[in-house]
Amino acid sequence: MRRAWITLRSLVTYLVAGLGTVGIALAAVISSAIRPRGPFGERILNGFGRLWVTVSGMRLEVKGLEHIDRDTPYIVVANHRSNIDIMTLAKALPIPIRFLSKKEVLEFPLLGAAMRGVGMVPLDREMGRKELASIIRSARLLVSEGRSLVIFPEGTRSLTGEMLPFKYGAFFIAAQVGCPVLPVAVSGTGAIWPPKSWVIRGGPVSVTVMPPIVLTKKDSRQSRPLANQIRNDLIEELAGL
Repeated sequence: MRRAWITLRSLVTYLVAGLGTVGIALAAVISSAIRPRGPFGERILNGFGRLWVTVSGMRLEVKGLEHIDRDTPYIVVANHRSNIDIMTLAKALPIPIRFLSKKEVLEFPLLGAAMRGVGMVPLDREMGRKELASIIRSARLLVSEGRSLVIFPEGTRSLTGEMLPFKYGAFFIAAQVGCPVLPVAVSGTGAIWPPKSWVIRGGPVSVTVMPPIVLTKKDSRQSRPLANQIRNDLIEELAGL
C-alpha cells in the first residue's frame, strides 16, 4: 500500500509540477523578451520553487534567515544531494538568486531559453581560464543588479549522502567579485528525491543559513583552504540536524 502511495505521489508530482514548469518557462521566455533581466524573474523563480516544494509534499523548515542582509548580494554555496535542491533554495531564500548551471541544461529547447532569459549562469565542465573569466563577469553583473549567485561546490550530486570534496572555484569567484560567501546547509532532500531515482516522496527538509564570510581579492589565493573550511563547517552543521 505504501509503495502504491509513493508511486501515485511521484506521478502526480511529475504531472502537476511538470506542466506547471512548462507554463513558468513560457512566462520566463515572454517576460525576458519584453524586459530582459527584469524583476519578474524573481517571481518566476520563487513560483517555480514553491510549486515543486508544495506538490512534492515537502515540509520545509528554514533557519538562520537573520544572517541574511537583503540588500547584500552573495555567492551562496550549498551542499548538493538531490535535483530538488534547486527548487528548495528558490523557495527558501528570501533574496533574488540565480544558479550556476551546466551549459547542457541551458541548451534544452524551452527550459534552456527560460533559464537564459532570467539570467542563469552557464557552467562548462571543461572549465578553463576563459570560461572562469566569463563566470566572473556574469557574477559581477548579477551583483550589480542586486542578485546573488548560487553555486554547488561539490560540482554534482552526492550519490552516497557523504559530502563530496569542494571545488574551490566558487570561493575564487567570490573573492574576485568582492562578494560575501553565504554557506547554506540543506538536509533531507536526498530522501525526498534520491539521486538516480524517479521516485519523489514527501517529508521534512531543513535549510539552515549560516553566517556570511566577507572576502576581498586578496583572499583569492586562499580559495582552496577556505573551500575546505566551509565544507567542514557544513558537515558539522548537517551532523547536528
